[in-house]
Amino acid sequence: MRLALVFHQPDPASNEWSTPRGLGDALAEQGVTVEIYPFSSPEEITLPSLCQLQQSGVSVLFVCYAGPAPQLDLQLLALRQQIDKQQLDFKIISELGDEPQTRWCNAVRVQVSDLCLSPDAESVRHWVALGANCIWFTHWADTSIFRQHNCTPRSRFVVTTMGARRYARRLSLILGSNFSNRYCMGLANSEFYSSGMIAFQYARWGEITRRIFEAAACGCCVLTNRLPPQSRIEELFPSGQAIVYYDGFWSMLDALWRLYRDPQWRHSVALEGQRRVLESHTQNARASQFIAAINLLSNNQRVR
Repeated sequence: MRLALVFHQPDPASNEWSTPRGLGDALAEQGVTVEIYPFSSPEEITLPSLCQLQQSGVSVLFVCYAGPAPQLDLQLLALRQQIDKQQLDFKIISELGDEPQTRWCNAVRVQVSDLCLSPDAESVRHWVALGANCIWFTHWADTSIFRQHNCTPRSRFVVTTMGARRYARRLSLILGSNFSNRYCMGLANSEFYSSGMIAFQYARWGEITRRIFEAAACGCCVLTNRLPPQSRIEELFPSGQAIVYYDGFWSMLDALWRLYRDPQWRHSVALEGQRRVLESHTQNARASQFIAAINLLSNNQRVR
């Protein structure tokens, strides 16, 4: 399979890691020939032409972008019309980014794609009900970046990269130096998570956040707000076994107190969360899922 990967990278010349690029590298490791087409701004994107893609032997266009991008939508629509007019065996795959919060801007991409990949189970149900071919493609941890640093002592009680989200200020006031809230880039993420006992997370949109997987991969016990059942998060991380959920401010404080008083339980949750991520939710696992989906699609079978 030869695939063209289109993704957002603010500075394409830097060749730095990004989540889609990491998935592209994993696909390449599994035998897929990947041509990358990074773009620095959704306003300036120019997709390779169908003729250019065919001359390169590309049979799959894989678009990874979260957010509004009218120029991308128009070019994908034009490409879809060309493919259909010429009755070509050429697939367009769209990874729908940060759904559910970006669901509103994915309508065109869903309509022009042969297959869509969404990290949000409820959004999958939404698109399938409208006749789209969409599967649940949850977030993952890229282990080339997010991995445990055994040489780093876990000296911080609670770590987070949440910024100014809900509870951040109150936790800072209550926990003081035991609460570390920091924005990190690249490998600094795994060094930071490896220094923490608990990774705190708050999902504003009722979404399964990428940081759950990334923190767990680094060996943190993840504490996050409980999501609606339709998110299916407990299928991935059972409560009290692979993650700890809270239902509000006082529930959160109670969970923190219990985790502080019971380091054995905290360690057990961290180990199980890490095991589940490293076993089923890495860039390599998602690459295998992607390849299996494309093979089914190519054989005109239903992708699930």
